[in-house]
Amino acid sequence: MTTRFKLTAVSKNRKTGPIATTMTSSDSCPSTCPFNNGNGCYAAGGPTAINWRKLDRGETGSDWLGLQTQLAAAKLKPGTLLRHNVAGDLPHNQGTIKVETLRYLSTIFLSAGVVPYTYTHHVHSATNLGAVKSATAAGFTINLSCDTEQQAAQRHSEGFPSVVVVARDDDRKSWQVDGVRFQTCPAQLADHVTCETCKLCTVERSCVVAFRAHGNKARKVSEIVG
Repeated sequence: MTTRFKLTAVSKNRKTGPIATTMTSSDSCPSTCPFNNGNGCYAAGGPTAINWRKLDRGETGSDWLGLQTQLAAAKLKPGTLLRHNVAGDLPHNQGTIKVETLRYLSTIFLSAGVVPYTYTHHVHSATNLGAVKSATAAGFTINLSCDTEQQAAQRHSEGFPSVVVVARDDDRKSWQVDGVRFQTCPAQLADHVTCETCKLCTVERSCVVAFRAHGNKARKVSEIVG
């Protein structure tokens, strides 16, 4: 299966706001992700899943070269926020991020003048961490999706933008773990906040961002994260 990408120039998602978004075919997702294989992945249900399946079937989207064409055709204003992968992850080979492909994606996004950011749940191997660090330093912010609060605190202390999922009924807004501050996603705390207005996941920051489990599998995800 050839990894495919699809650009949406103006998102209609309430949480993201009217920013640019992309999705990547599901072959990009690591089998090691705790929410994969029917375990509660948000993108695997609802309207997002419909478009994701179309991308998997090759009915929409294109390869990474085609993504460059999609961006050129969209003529996005410089500085436009771009959430890469509302579904999907970074292309990989048996769990190892494809470094060259990631460089191409970074170049495509930055050449288009957008402000790209995303998340990855690939394992934290030396190669993967190096790829994430290089891309983030170049201007393509990649947040490490961590499996525990302790892991998120550790990665944050090492200089990586880090996020973690907490149970849906977790009512904390701001707290500390091992001296690292955690902040619940502001868009989950106030209806008027969107990714477009918040931008907490797009810049170097002084905290780990926590996402409360949500969607139709929120209960299952809450059981996994404990």
